[in-house]
Amino acid sequence: MRVGATRPRWVYNARMDEIPQRVRAIRPHITSDPDPVRFVTGDVLSVGHHDQQWRSYVWCTDQSGHAGWVPDSYLEMIDAREATGLRDYDATELTVGPGELLDVLEEAGGWLRCRTSSGHEGWVPGDNVEPV
Repeated sequence: MRVGATRPRWVYNARMDEIPQRVRAIRPHITSDPDPVRFVTGDVLSVGHHDQQWRSYVWCTDQSGHAGWVPDSYLEMIDAREATGLRDYDATELTVGPGELLDVLEEAGGWLRCRTSSGHEGWVPGDNVEPV
């Protein structure tokens, strides 16, 4: 790469069957919520607004009072303010540093659920990683 050139930015936007099996962190990601929203299939959640940056995510509060962003595809709306979880979900994010290798487990709305070499699992933004 020539001096002064910027590295091409890889943004995850592929179909589920196209996600890479391994990625490398190119930017750090620091977990922002030590107590994230979690629910199991069939739980009822309070639903708020959609995120401005990650538009397929909606603000939800679980039955324990924990709030956080949830992919809207994981929800079935009951009415304007409540939804039922369509699958188990845990919004735990991973803290990763540049160069860290991750195994990709799934994708939702531009975020990847990954596993570290030490076995920790959580979500990282797709634009913080590149395929290996």
